[in-house]
Amino acid sequence: MNIVAGIEESMPCQAALFNIANEINHRRFSIEDIGDFIPGSVMVQDLSTLTNTYMNKSGCEILKHSKEELEDLGPAYFTRFFPPEEMAILKPELFKFCKQNDPSRVYSFFQRVRPNESCDYKWYLTSSSLYSQAEKDNNTNIIHIAIEVNNISYASKKMSFLSEQNELVQKNYSKYCLLTSREKEIIKLIIDGKSSYVIADMLFISQHTVNNHRKNIIKKLDIRSLSELFKIAIAFNMI
Repeated sequence: MNIVAGIEESMPCQAALFNIANEINHRRFSIEDIGDFIPGSVMVQDLSTLTNTYMNKSGCEILKHSKEELEDLGPAYFTRFFPPEEMAILKPELFKFCKQNDPSRVYSFFQRVRPNESCDYKWYLTSSSLYSQAEKDNNTNIIHIAIEVNNISYASKKMSFLSEQNELVQKNYSKYCLLTSREKEIIKLIIDGKSSYVIADMLFISQHTVNNHRKNIIKKLDIRSLSELFKIAIAFNMI
């Protein structure tokens, strides 16, 4: 499978990745419990120190290093296995993503990886989300789940088994991706029982603008009731 085919098949896989990251962050799964079940690399990084703090067995095998060796690499990890020109673009984007401090968001991207200079690069689909092990954690810890493009179809099916109890995410992930940050903000306020008038006052926008956002939310999510919105908001960790 080439990168174009990988893009075409990536949406179900991204939905499964989102679901798993959500389950980990809500502590319904521990990262150690499911790390070796996922057919790809699962890692946690602290971007404040540019250090790997966790890598699953599959990731260690792909990179041909133990998790302790990967942690000891520190910032050198980012130059050892990835094209420097791609990392120069990716790292600022990851920092920007973390600064948004939105646990409901997932940042997905394709990247090339190789264990050493004697090997060819392979394409991976990576999905990232904020990761907190405790309430006091800062927002620079991030969990990545990386799947080789050639394995996307298989990985999607296997990971869906982990998240089958949350079919709502699988069904609505593409719709969720259409929402803007402002629309997600308004969804939280709607679920909290705020009227359009109150929301307009809180966000310093007109009531007309709020109502337009409401219409766009209904259209994008294809919902017909507040209860449907409530279920989607819970599934995607917006409340």
